[in-house]
Amino acid sequence: MANRTQRRFRLNRRDLTGVYLTAAVLTLAVLAQATLLTRIRLGGASPNLLLVIVVCWSLLRGQTNGVLWGFAGGLGLDLVAGLPLGTSALALMVTCPLTVLGKDSVFPGSLTLPALLVALATPVFGWVVLLTKSVLGLPVDWLASTLYIIGPELALNLALTPVVYPVLRWLALQARAGHMGW
Repeated sequence: MANRTQRRFRLNRRDLTGVYLTAAVLTLAVLAQATLLTRIRLGGASPNLLLVIVVCWSLLRGQTNGVLWGFAGGLGLDLVAGLPLGTSALALMVTCPLTVLGKDSVFPGSLTLPALLVALATPVFGWVVLLTKSVLGLPVDWLASTLYIIGPELALNLALTPVVYPVLRWLALQARAGHMGW
């Protein structure tokens, strides 16, 4: 009986550790996105660290984990950036199914697949945000936004991918090995 209680406590503790680590990673990403990365500009765009993290994490840990990270991180980003609540969360969650394309990849350890998925996810994210603004009645210039914001953002996101993916891959390996408790 005592063994079951201890085992249950250990599982709950592991779950809490995972929740805390997820919250820490997403909080740091949202804060970096809202403060530091807004200073890096290419044309009218800044890199979207949260998008790169969600796509890479979905590739490493599965679509469900990516959707959860996208929802939580997107809500945080909307609160900090002043977007209508749910805009970024929806856009991030929509990009996660793209990672199914990498499920049986011939590039398991390389950066080719994460870079390709980030390149596909960036315009999808941007267009979902534009569609949301359009539905809310805000004026949207689709062509100019695609050319001058989404295009440069894609280049910046691709530059972030070789930095983000290895760090997240290390975290995912630690999680699988049980070193982090989740």
